[in-house]
Formats: sequence, structure tokens, C-alpha cells
Amino acid sequence: MIGVSLINSQEPASLAGVSSRSFEAPRFFLLLLTLTGCAVALDQFAAPLLRSSSPLWGTAACLLLVWRGGHASLLPTDTSAHFTFSYVRFGAFLAAHGALILVFREFLSAARSMVGTVSLLGALLALSKLLVLVPSLLLVPFSYWKVLLRAFRAESVAALLVLFTYFPGRAIESLWPWYGQALGHFVHLLSSVFVSGLGYVGNVNPTLTGPDLDVTIILGCSGINGIELFDYLFGAMAVLDWNRFHKGRLLAGYFLGLFAMLLGNALRISCLVVFGNRGFAQAVARYHISAGWIFFSIVFLIYLSLTYKWMLQGKSLLSTEAHTAS
Repeated sequence: MIGVSLINSQEPASLAGVSSRSFEAPRFFLLLLTLTGCAVALDQFAAPLLRSSSPLWGTAACLLLVWRGGHASLLPTDTSAHFTFSYVRFGAFLAAHGALILVFREFLSAARSMVGTVSLLGALLALSKLLVLVPSLLLVPFSYWKVLLRAFRAESVAALLVLFTYFPGRAIESLWPWYGQALGHFVHLLSSVFVSGLGYVGNVNPTLTGPDLDVTIILGCSGINGIELFDYLFGAMAVLDWNRFHKGRLLAGYFLGLFAMLLGNALRISCLVVFGNRGFAQAVARYHISAGWIFFSIVFLIYLSLTYKWMLQGKSLLSTEAHTAS
């Protein structure tokens, strides 16, 4: 474990109200994240308008990765002192969460109609649910946060990805009028190579008309299920092998994987159109939903087999540490 000195902190000792117990960097950050997660859960229980899985998943992801890493790559510092908590700041943290609960309970009835709507007010309300993370900034001085975020940069970036990209349902729903048309045209372009006389009706939910089967692409066909499956599987893989991955390649691999799932979804719909108009209309109508999960799982396994070794770093963290020790 690495102790971190913050002797030059700007906060006076009289204001800090420092506890007699101190913590090394990873353990301190784990405690901060645990307090944040518990406070967010309490906020959402006390004020239903604040309920959102994203802050909890983002906090949990960062906590798991910090715990999994068990180390911190810090700039050289004096390691004679460790991180400490301030009772005054902890009180401010609790007061801020209490204020959030009171405000959102007060406006619950007025904002209920905006919950889940695809509108500017609905988007602002969704973003306001992230305010439950703000009081955590009051727990420690800025100098602490600066050192922690530098030490756990990769874990913090991963948490932000989970926070903003792991539940893209609202974003895809908002973009569907444009994304649906792009998907429909792309599927029509691929399918028309194998199905002659294939037509295209550009409604909000585009329809591909064929001689034996018409296929309508609705929001549920957007690939959201494939993206969610990819997020869960990729996230589990990242946690299990966190210390072995090259973090930059892992980040690139995540975005490439999202693109691969969207491309795979377009190929899946194209296959439904082609097979449905080649004598398998009944089978397509009966099994297209259940077959989707199987198809997305296969796409993920193929993608992982092609990119896993590339995402690994040249030498594992344990090998590097052993070499340094010797």
C-alpha cells in the first residue's frame, strides 16, 4: 500500500478537525466510494424522483476497480503521512445530501409528469439525478481529490464511462428518429443484394417490404439489448483482468466493441430480411426475439477472441513489480 503525504494542504488544521485515524491511498479512496454509494442509495430511497441506476453503477464500478487494482501509481511524494477525514467536512457532506432530499421531495409532484419523457425538461431532470454525487466533493479538500484522481486515473475514467454510457436507453430513444432511418437504409442496402424487389418505407419505424415477409424496424430492434449485454460482459471482464489490461487499449476496445454490436445488429436484421424472404418466414417470425440474445452473445465472443490479446499489456503488473523488486 502507498501512503500519501499532503503536508502542504491549504486547509488549516483548526478547520480540518482531523480524526486521529489515517488511511493509505487505496483504502481511503475505497472508504470515500463506500460513503458515496451508501449516501446515494439513501437519497434515492428518501426521494423517489432521484432514483437512477447510473450513479450507483458508476460508484460501484470505481470501487470494484480500485479494490481490484490494490495499488496506486502516484507521482513521487513523501509517504510519511496518510489521508485523514475531517469531521466538519463529513457534516457538510451529510447536510448537502439532506438538502437534496428535501428539494427533490418538494418538487416531486410538479416534476412527476416529466419523468422518462423524451424532451428537454426530461433530459434536464435525468441529468439532475447526478447531483447525488456532488456532496462527495465536500468530504475532503481539493488537494486530496487532486492526488486521488491522479493516482486512480484509469479507475476514474472507467467509472465515468459506466456513469454516462452503460444505460443508453434514453439516448437511443432520443436519437431513434434519425438513427432508425440510418439503420433502415443500411439494412435495405445489405439485404437488397440477396432479395430482389425489396422495398423501403421510411416511417418513424422503417419497414422493408419483401415478396414473402415485411420487416418493420422498431425501437426494440435498435440494438439496445446487444449493447447492454456487451456492457455487462465487457465490464465483468474488465474487473476480473483489470491489472493485466493496457488501459488505453481497453478504453479503445470498449468503444470498438460498441460499434461492433451496432454493426452486428444491422447484420442480424439483414439476415432476418433475407431468410424471411427466402422461404423461412415462419421461422423468422417465431424465433427472431429469442435468437437475438444468442446472436449478440456470438458477436461478443467473436469480438473478444479478436481483441483480447491486443488489449492486454506487454507485461502484467505482477511481473513488472517482481522485476522491480529483484
